[in-house]
Parts: sequence; C-alpha cells; structure tokens
Amino acid sequence: MNRIIITDLPKPHDEVKGCWYNGYPIHKGYTENSLNYATVYSHQNHILPDLKRIKNDFKNFKKALQAAGFEVYTLPFPEELNQVDNLHHDAVFVRDSGLIFKDCWIKARFSATNRQMESEIYAPIIAKTFNKRVVELPGDAYLELGEVFYLQTKQGTFYFGGLSRSNKIGHDFAQSVIQADHYCLLRSQGYHLDTVFSPVLSQANEIIAFIVREDLFSRECLEALKRFNIEIIRIDPIDSSGVEGNLGNYAVNALVGPGVLLNAAEFLTPGVEAKLKSLNIKRYVTPLNDFRNAGGSCHCLTNEIYE
Repeated sequence: MNRIIITDLPKPHDEVKGCWYNGYPIHKGYTENSLNYATVYSHQNHILPDLKRIKNDFKNFKKALQAAGFEVYTLPFPEELNQVDNLHHDAVFVRDSGLIFKDCWIKARFSATNRQMESEIYAPIIAKTFNKRVVELPGDAYLELGEVFYLQTKQGTFYFGGLSRSNKIGHDFAQSVIQADHYCLLRSQGYHLDTVFSPVLSQANEIIAFIVREDLFSRECLEALKRFNIEIIRIDPIDSSGVEGNLGNYAVNALVGPGVLLNAAEFLTPGVEAKLKSLNIKRYVTPLNDFRNAGGSCHCLTNEIYE
C-alpha cells in the first residue's frame, strides 16, 4: 500500500483558536471555473468550523488511513503559516503544494496566488525531511497538485491532469520529469480535478473504473477517458461539489489504493456503492464535514510518496 504524507492541524495559540477559526478564505485561480464554490457557500451562509469536531474528525481520519493499510507520515503544521498576520490554514491540504517523485519534490505554483506561500514553506520542509531536491516550474507554468492523479499500476503509469487552476505548461513540465506511460489532460468545471474525478484501483493494482461527474466535463474530455476502455461510474452533483445553492458531500474526493477507496461520505448516487462492492473495493468512510466546507477532503489531505 502507498506511503503517504499528511499535515497535522494547526495548533491553537494566542489569538489563533484553531483551524479556520475565523472563517474559510475564498480562493480563485486564473480560469472562470477555478473559484472554490464550497468556500463561497460557507461565506454566504456564515459557516465557521466546529473546532471540537474538526479535531475529532481529523483524529478519526488518521485512524481510518491506518485501518485502510496506508503507511502514514505526519508533518507538523508549519508555524509560519499559523500566525495571526499570516494565516494559511488551507496548508492542511498538503496535496496541493507539490508531488514527490523519486528524488524530486515538484513544487507547485498556485494560480490561486494567495496560496503560493504554502508552496514556498513546504518546499524546504519536504526537501529536508525526505532528502529530496526541489524542482521549480518554468515561469509561465501553473500547477496545483489537487489537479493531478499520478498512478503506478500493473497497466503502466498514468498521469491525469486538470486544467482549472493548472495549465498545460505546468502539466507538460511535470510529465517531462515523471514520464508517465499514459498522459491525459482534462478540462472540467471543478476548481480542482479531484472534486469531480477519481480513479478506482483493483486489488491487483489495475485501474478498473473512473468515478466522474460527467456534467462538468466537456464531451471531448469524456471521449478521452472512454479511449482508455475503462468503465466510467457516473455520479450526481451531490457526490461532488453540489449544485444550485446546495453544497455536495465531496465523496468523489477520495484516496485510492489497490482494492481500497477511502473518502468522507458514502456515495448517494444510486448504484455507486453497489458497483464498488461488485468490484471488490473495500470502503472506508471517515466524515470530514468542516474540511468539506473548505472545498477539500481525503484526497486533498494526503500526498503519496512515489519512489
């Protein structure tokens, strides 16, 4: 099973009462579809996290990761990002700031520029902790790693990249480092690809399905997925970001391993849970409601170590 990194919650101190204690920041990248709808919803509805619940849910999340068989390395939350005058609590979503591949940390460049501080702080931490060299993107590249699924499977290696907050230049550069056997870029209306898409891996470590919110993808992108000859499991808006003033449960935002899918809610789209069961996928569900209000979930909170 994969080795993964997570980042602990920011510690309360002085005026800082806990993670997102003063509300969820609204971020937008360079495209029309890159606005994080969940944070807009939370802002409009004056939603603040339940600080007791968020700690309990995160504790249960870590237990679920271990129960699912993942080897977990927990980083302390960076102190530099937990100051009253420099609050960047979205850094708990360690996925977004980079990708470990062999001896490299491919460092993110956020098109949501007010999150770039996360990338700058994480790079030296990862380099020192895991003995990696930091790989910088070219100047005109954007790459946020919630937009990337890199998979090492029996069918070869796969790189799926989203084009909402990342651009082709960023993905092409990452692919030049990784050199995946299969390279597919997908444009969607999700602010990150992992809010509308997830692969499913068999116990034999083969991609056997894609979970997709089809209404947020172009026909061209859906055709690109179909060319893999892999089953597509369609989900309703509720299992993604939601629709028309109703926030979804982000069930699609999942951490996957061979024969395992871990997320924060059961899929409510009729037939999806039954389909996963028929594929012999072992399910782990660990509620993360206050993270959902920030637009993130299990995939965002984790980062694989590929060596």
